Amino acid sequence: MGFFRDNEKVFVKSLIYGFIGGLYYSILFIPRTEEIITQGDWTKFSYQELTVFEYIIKVLQTSIIVSIGTFAVALIYLYYKWIKSSN
Repeated sequence: MGFFRDNEKVFVKSLIYGFIGGLYYSILFIPRTEEIITQGDWTKFSYQELTVFEYIIKVLQTSIIVSIGTFAVALIYLYYKWIKSSN
């Protein structure tokens, strides 16, 4: 448990900064419209605008995934660094 206790601040920072970075990424790159493809005799493409609630849920979902990803990268990096320093 010394590993987690020693690196607690770094883990919390990686979660917070990952969440903030995920929010920025989501707002910039997630479109407010979604494409609906219907296939029959002809392939039709239609676009539907997401409601504000659906858009916010999609943005939060992406930012939480980015946050967990940054936490996992920080965990792996610091674990290997801790293993090398203990040898």
